[in-house]
Amino acid sequence: MSQGRSAFSDAASRAVLDSAPEGILVVNREGQIVHVSAQTEELFGYGPDELLGVYFEVLLPQLFREEHERQITGYTRAPGLRPGRVGLELRGLHKDGTKILLEMSLCSVDVQDGPLVCGVLRKIASPKASEHPSRDVEQRFRLMVENSHDILTIRDADARVRYISPSIQRIMGYRQEEMIGSTGFELIHPEDRSNVETALNEFWKNPGARDSIQYRARHANGSWVSLEVVAYNLLDHPEIRGVVINGRDISERTQTEAERERTIAELQEAVSKLDTLTGLLTICASCKKIHAENGSWQQIESYIRDRSQVEFSHTMCPECSLIWYPDHYQK
Repeated sequence: MSQGRSAFSDAASRAVLDSAPEGILVVNREGQIVHVSAQTEELFGYGPDELLGVYFEVLLPQLFREEHERQITGYTRAPGLRPGRVGLELRGLHKDGTKILLEMSLCSVDVQDGPLVCGVLRKIASPKASEHPSRDVEQRFRLMVENSHDILTIRDADARVRYISPSIQRIMGYRQEEMIGSTGFELIHPEDRSNVETALNEFWKNPGARDSIQYRARHANGSWVSLEVVAYNLLDHPEIRGVVINGRDISERTQTEAERERTIAELQEAVSKLDTLTGLLTICASCKKIHAENGSWQQIESYIRDRSQVEFSHTMCPECSLIWYPDHYQK
């Protein structure tokens, strides 16, 4: 009976997707497409089920991927807590490489296997009517960058900074004009600089590559800030011709991890100092004292107590009770 219901549910779901007048796709937490309508496949030029299991970013041009990946991640991490977003304008990527101007609405769905994001897509001929549409887009992008918690940087082929977002002053204490035209390599921690420069030299040789790295950089006040950066090599992009780098302050996370590692090390050291009694012990046949390593003779209780986590509670066995208190024991 349950199999029949499941088959009906799958068939009904597919029928709803295929009959919808607009394109529909559903993405899981990892960003993989788990459901897609025939209209979406036709819109992007893919065959039946060809998009299932494919990562969502395949449908977006390189320039727009990061921002929309963050939107998808945000919806899957907080299903039901964020309202749906309607009318997002973005450029999709057709299978043949051409760009498609789209309007997209997002909503989150919480199912048994985990949160999902449902997107409804509609192809539009041009951006929404506006007196200055390109100026509006530019304004939105500028506001997004200037109010970001991360540092956005664009570097030229010689690694010098062409643009850096205002957040550099809030996070690192430097003004934008101080960084423009410099490489900033002198700010990298001496212990990290060699690895960072080697990684960047290799990265610069691979247009289209994407990579990430962590390192420490000197704040304007002299302290060290732990950064995690994600870089996109867009040197071959006709409109960018540079390397786009997104940097984030992870000092708090790094400090927490360091404290955890230090606590673990301290516990391991403490455990290593606990002596375990093994081997042969020389004990007096009469008084039962133990011959210690330093040559002295110690009561067995103190000897064991000093070398383990043991405390003693004294009593008498029946045999000793009969010897020392015969009258009391017989009663």
